[in-house]
Amino acid sequence: MSSEQPTGADLVAETLATEGITHVFGLPGTTIMELIDSLGKREDLRYLSTRHEQVAGFMADGFSRAGGPLGVCLASRGPGAANLSIAVQNAHDESVPLLALIGQVPGSISHRRSFEDMDVVGAFRTMCKWAVEITETDRIPELLQRAVRTAVGGRPGPVVVSLPLDVLQAPAHAEPGPKVRIHPPAPDPRGIAEAAELLATARRPVIVVGGGGAAAPESVLELAETAGAPVVSTWLRKNVVANSHPAFLGSLGYGAHEVTDRIVREADVVVALGCRFSEFTTKRWTLVPPSARLVHADIDPDELGRVYPPTVGLVSDAGAAAMALSAALGPLVAGDQGPAAARITRRVALREELDEASVLPAGESTVEGKVGSVALAGLVRNLMEREDVVLAQDVHTFGPWVQRYVHVDRPASYYGSAGGAMAWGFPAAMGMALARPDKRLVTLSGDGSFWMVAQDFETCVREGIDVVTIIVNNYAYGNTRDRQRFAHEGRYNGVFLGNPDFAEYARLLGGRGISVTSDAGLGPAIEEALAGEGPCIVDVVQDRMEGLPSGLTPPRAR
Repeated sequence: MSSEQPTGADLVAETLATEGITHVFGLPGTTIMELIDSLGKREDLRYLSTRHEQVAGFMADGFSRAGGPLGVCLASRGPGAANLSIAVQNAHDESVPLLALIGQVPGSISHRRSFEDMDVVGAFRTMCKWAVEITETDRIPELLQRAVRTAVGGRPGPVVVSLPLDVLQAPAHAEPGPKVRIHPPAPDPRGIAEAAELLATARRPVIVVGGGGAAAPESVLELAETAGAPVVSTWLRKNVVANSHPAFLGSLGYGAHEVTDRIVREADVVVALGCRFSEFTTKRWTLVPPSARLVHADIDPDELGRVYPPTVGLVSDAGAAAMALSAALGPLVAGDQGPAAARITRRVALREELDEASVLPAGESTVEGKVGSVALAGLVRNLMEREDVVLAQDVHTFGPWVQRYVHVDRPASYYGSAGGAMAWGFPAAMGMALARPDKRLVTLSGDGSFWMVAQDFETCVREGIDVVTIIVNNYAYGNTRDRQRFAHEGRYNGVFLGNPDFAEYARLLGGRGISVTSDAGLGPAIEEALAGEGPCIVDVVQDRMEGLPSGLTPPRAR
């Protein structure tokens, strides 16, 4: 730090460093330049500029998800803040911790139609856990450290902090307090005992695990073995437990196998760990039978009873609840192997059914010069068997193929965006690559999604971020095309696109680019991409009508 009197911007940077922040992603703007200057004075904070604020937000999102310190993004007032809002809303929907710092006009000219003035707190209040404007320089440590605790505590999520320019420029006299460690709550023993009694007598139990349980796969599987119950994951949360484990019976949601849905439909006891019963996971809230008794453990009390009233509700960390429930259940089932044996026998039969349904269908692309989805699914399946690969799955029409036919066995090796924001995958993978430099980050993106953030391939090259981007290029907004095909009798309007040569585009920006126009070319192309250094685009060219797995139709229009 300089010997000069520190400013509010210096104090923001010092507070971030005190909280263990290492990376800040953003786009320069007038009201945020003081903070960018202060970040540049420190060796313990790295600032990266993007070409769009949305990308900065998604990079911070990916950085947080992949196990880095809290992801931080920044933007200037007005239009910059509006651009950032997509990433903030998506993080809120997916319970991803995020800190968004937004430069604001000086307080002396706010609410007077000054240039790009906006009500930051009012605009973001409904799409984050907390939004606050800091109006006094010496309150920066207090409120900023509270913002960090709020983002990571309880149900994680984004927090937005508005920083007026005069607050950043003013002399600072305060200092950050010590970093506070937050420990998640343990479940109530009485609730655990009641839940164990329900589970001990269940004939067709199922354990539904969401993102809240992803950090404790061993505890989840221990409970499954004690109960003899199958485990299913919520939509796009395939990595909650090893998919090869005999207890795992698939992922719910769009593209789920019929047997996976049936396990929940037939359940008499449902144990839900860290899940929110969202629309896609529950087939629009039709999956859980009214007769089922529900044990719901979630760190956020507002989620208990929001959709389904629980028989037993536990405000708890999902992993702690699974561990406590397994310990309480053990003595209840130890002396009576009849029900437990029957549950395991049923689970084995269901797993055999799932394995049969998960066999990738045979078939090659029938369109010359195009890649078929069967071949691409096989490639992604092989990719996930590599120890060094982490996959970020964007929002695209190829997603159901991954849902059905790709297995995930390594923890923290697969991330999917259930928030619905197109273009998440590529920037999120950039953030993940910075958080986990020991892994090879691969993102699977549609051409529609990628082209929304394609300009930031230059950021990837400039900052030396090693990401392989597989573009599933069908020259269409595929999900919307499929809805028009099924719901509007094939009257296509506004869904077919024109694209450049993505491989050449990558090379023009200083990266690597490979085009794939046949099934046979997929394997060599990916091997070449992973063997090289630096960012790479693999342009997988498909027919514009290439779509869903056989027999699957898109969710009905809402």
